[in-house]
Amino acid sequence: MSAIFERRSVRKFLPKSVEPDRIERLLRAGFEAPSAHNRRPWEFIVITARKDLDAIAGMSPFAKMCTEAAAAIIPCANLNLGEAAPEDTWWVQDLAAATENILLQIVEEGLGGVWLGWYPDKGRIEALSARFGIPSHIVPFSVIALGYPAKSVPKADRFNASRVHYDAWDKQV
Repeated sequence: MSAIFERRSVRKFLPKSVEPDRIERLLRAGFEAPSAHNRRPWEFIVITARKDLDAIAGMSPFAKMCTEAAAAIIPCANLNLGEAAPEDTWWVQDLAAATENILLQIVEEGLGGVWLGWYPDKGRIEALSARFGIPSHIVPFSVIALGYPAKSVPKADRFNASRVHYDAWDKQV
């Protein structure tokens, strides 16, 4: 559970590349995510070229840290995999789980990363799809900027007992 409690969004990175074996372990973590009906609709794009990372930074006002990131992983939904249909939105939960698994593995690897929301913003989806030749049945869900952190982000206890309800909404401990 330590990775869960140590994970923080990291937006400042050292100018150091991430080793391919670490990236593979991040991808393996993504592939291990739970999935509705075991459809596993994910595909991943790994970006390491500086010009591409800089381009991603220009696609969203919240993606500026990509100019410093060593890499990015783009979790995507393949709407043609399994029994998934375009109107089936369970893939959103599947891709969220895969994204979180990667973020937790980032901590295990001694790296830092941040989840950048992409879906359902059509402008961001179209920009990413055009830049990387993503076909129409593939939906970019998020971008995970990652690298070696330039500074540590302090842990915080985020537990809030007032938001926990037992057996009914109005029952709290």
